[in-house]
Amino acid sequence: MNHAFTANVEMPRVVENPDSLAWTDEADLVIVGFGGAGVVAALEAVQSGASVLAVDRFTGGGATAMSGGVVYAGGTRHQREAGFSDTAEEMFKYLSFEGVPVRDDTLRRFCESSNENIEWLEQFGVRFGSAFFGERIAYPPDGFFLYYSGMEKFRGEAARVAPRGHRTVGKGPTGHNYFAPLKDAALQGGVRFMPHAPVRRLIVDGYDRVLGVEVQAIPKESQAEHEALFRRVNPYKMGNGETAERAIAACREFEQRVDGDRQPIRARRGVVLAAGGYNYNLELFSRYRPIIREVYREIVRGGSMGCDGSGIELGTTVGGALSHMDRLFVTKPVSPPETFVYGVLVNAEGKRYIAEDAYLGNVGCITSEQSQLGLAWLILDRRVFRKGLKQLLWPLKTALSWWGLPALINILVGGTKRARTIEALAERCGVDGAGLRQTIDDYNRCAAQGEDPEHGKLPVHIEPLDSPPYVALNMSMRNKWSFSGAMPYGGLTVDEDTGGVTRADGTVIGGLYAAGRTALGVCSESNFSGLSIADTIFSGRRAARAALRVNEP
Repeated sequence: MNHAFTANVEMPRVVENPDSLAWTDEADLVIVGFGGAGVVAALEAVQSGASVLAVDRFTGGGATAMSGGVVYAGGTRHQREAGFSDTAEEMFKYLSFEGVPVRDDTLRRFCESSNENIEWLEQFGVRFGSAFFGERIAYPPDGFFLYYSGMEKFRGEAARVAPRGHRTVGKGPTGHNYFAPLKDAALQGGVRFMPHAPVRRLIVDGYDRVLGVEVQAIPKESQAEHEALFRRVNPYKMGNGETAERAIAACREFEQRVDGDRQPIRARRGVVLAAGGYNYNLELFSRYRPIIREVYREIVRGGSMGCDGSGIELGTTVGGALSHMDRLFVTKPVSPPETFVYGVLVNAEGKRYIAEDAYLGNVGCITSEQSQLGLAWLILDRRVFRKGLKQLLWPLKTALSWWGLPALINILVGGTKRARTIEALAERCGVDGAGLRQTIDDYNRCAAQGEDPEHGKLPVHIEPLDSPPYVALNMSMRNKWSFSGAMPYGGLTVDEDTGGVTRADGTVIGGLYAAGRTALGVCSESNFSGLSIADTIFSGRRAARAALRVNEP
C-alpha cells in the first residue's frame, strides 16, 4: 500500500502492451462501486448492448441503499396527481437560486431529464407516489411520498412553488426499496457483478489511458466474515462513531490478512468510478473539515463503510483533480415541530448566526463553523415551546414516529435548560449573557417590524419572544441527541458533458469516468434531500453513455 493515500489504494500499474497482460476478465464497461450511481451506469450501458462488469468492496447498495430513497425531480405525473403544476424550467430557476457548482447548461440538462429519469426508474420496478405531505420536514412520515425536500415552499420569488422530493414507496428510510429493484434489473439484464472485490489500483498504458482495474478478490470462504464487518457500521444508530471506527480498522486488517488474489480486469470502453464519497474516512475529514473529526462520536455519518474515499483517491493516482472537498451536508433539524422555527439559534457568544427557517443542511453546516466545536442553543419562550410540544405530542402516533421522536428525545435528554429571565438562561447554557440579551432585544424589534434584515428569516416565522419562562434546546454539535448528520460532497472534477475525469489543467483522462459522490456534481455546493440520488442518476447515465459513445470499436 502507498501510505500517501488515506484509503487502501495504490499507484497505477503501467502496462506498455495491453495484450501482453494476462487479464483475468474483461468487459466493455467496468464499474467500480455498485451503489446508486454504479447500478444506474450499469443499466444504461447494458440497455445499449454493452457488456458490463460491476465490482464492489462489499455486496453493493452503498450509501444509496441506506438513504431515505428520495429523488429530486420536476414536472412528474406524481406532482400532477397531487395537484401541482411544475416544469423543468421552474426547477431550473429554483436550483439556480439556491446555487450549484455546475454550468447553467449542465443544470438545465439535469432538470430537463429529471422527469424522464423518474419514468426510467419506474420501468425497473422502483415505485414512487403522489401522497403529499405539506409540513416543513426533512423526511416525510410513512404513507407520504411527495414533499418539499428543500426550501421550495419559501422561495416563491425565485420559482413557482412545487414539492419535488419524490420518496420511494415503502416504510421507514426507503433507500433499500429504491436500490433493490435496480440491482435485480441489472443482474437480470446481463450485468455481471463481482462482490467482495475492492479495487486496489488502476491499470494504465504508457500514455496514461486507463485500461482497467486490479481487484483484490476476497476468497469465498471469507466473504461472510467480510460482510459481517461491513454490517457493523449502521448510519442510523446513535453513538456508533467509535464502534464504526473499530469495525473499519478490523475490516482493513481482515482484508490485508486474507490477501485475496490480485486480478487484473480489462475495460475495453472505460472504467466508471462510482464508489461513493469519504463519509467513513476520518483522515480525509481531518484534512478538509476537522470539526467532523472532533465530533464524530456524537454525530451520525450517512452512508456505508464502503464510502471510504477510495474511488476519489483512485482517480487522483492518475492525475484526477479534486474540488469542493470541504463542502459538507451537515444536518441540524430545527423542525419538526414547525413552530420551533419561531425561536432563535445562538452560539457561544449569544449571537444569532443564521435564519432559523433555513434548510437543515445550511443550518447544520454553519452551526459546525461556530466556536467551541459548534456550540449552539435554540431559544424559545413559553408560548412557542408549548405550541411546538403540542404539535409533537398530538396525535400520539406522531410523537412515536420518525417525524416527532427525535425532537422529543432531544427535549427530554439533550440538556434542555429553563429560566425565567434571559440572563439566567444564558448562564445555564454557558453563553454570553450580554450577547444573548442584546440578541433577544434586537430580534423582538425585528418582530415588531415584521422583517429580519440581517439573516433573512421569512416574515411569517418572526414573532417576539417575550413570554417567560424561556427554554433553550441544545443544538450543539457535541450533543448527540440533537441528531446531527454529516456527509461530504466534494470529489473528482469531471467534464460536464461526459463525466470524464479531468486533470487540474482541464484535460480529460482517457478511459476514466466518475459518477455519484465520487465526482463533483450538482449537489456538491448546496444539497437537500433527493438531490444527491438525482445526481447519481444523471451522472451515472451520462458516464455510461459517454464511454460507449466515445470509445466505439
